[in-house]
Amino acid sequence: MSAGDASAQPPPTLAEAGADVRTMFDRVADRYDAANRVMSAGVDVLWRKKAIGRLLDGLGESPRLLDLGAGTLDGAIEIVRRAPGARVAAADFAREMLVAGQPKVKDGAHIASHAADGHHLPYRAGAFDGAFSAFCIRNLADLPRGMRELRRVVRPGGRIVLLEFLRPERPRLFIDRFWNARVLPLIGRLVSGDRDAYRYLPESIGRFRSPAELAALLNDVGFATVETKALFPSGVATMVVAS
Repeated sequence: MSAGDASAQPPPTLAEAGADVRTMFDRVADRYDAANRVMSAGVDVLWRKKAIGRLLDGLGESPRLLDLGAGTLDGAIEIVRRAPGARVAAADFAREMLVAGQPKVKDGAHIASHAADGHHLPYRAGAFDGAFSAFCIRNLADLPRGMRELRRVVRPGGRIVLLEFLRPERPRLFIDRFWNARVLPLIGRLVSGDRDAYRYLPESIGRFRSPAELAALLNDVGFATVETKALFPSGVATMVVAS
């Protein structure tokens, strides 16, 4: 879909309201991968593959790419697996997440990890042919500023692909009120031992942008075309492609 102007200013997200997201992710870094695999039954791996396939399409054999909110480096690793000539800057403000992911990187992979804030990226304008971000932008304290920074560092004509849990246009009884609200926090607490971090997940989804609101924001910061695609199962995750 393509978006027009948002009809109303959305309320602040949890991150915009001041949640200490960086400390939370540093705290759960060592158990983050295990919790993700269990909570998604491995479907997050399939979402990432689909999104990265769209990112790489037409970018050549050795693109320069940014993985924003790279976390434990699953996205960066999948990029270089699919495109061995790619050079990836993996940026995340939670340093312990990057540290936890480093042992997974194979020798020879062109992945440079940078502890960097998405609101102030340490890269020149137009440094990248494209950018990927998985489940990160919901955690930005200033989403418009972060999206302007992302637009700045991607060259004109480049592409960004975002994976995110967006606020649904209509309530989903089972997913939102049972699975996300009750089951996911319980699984996350059992696997990670951190109750608060996995209560943040469903609460942050409910306070984030809808697909139309995010598409409008991306248009506002300078992306000419924005497409959103709901992913299986039942639109739990959304892929957003902007150029």
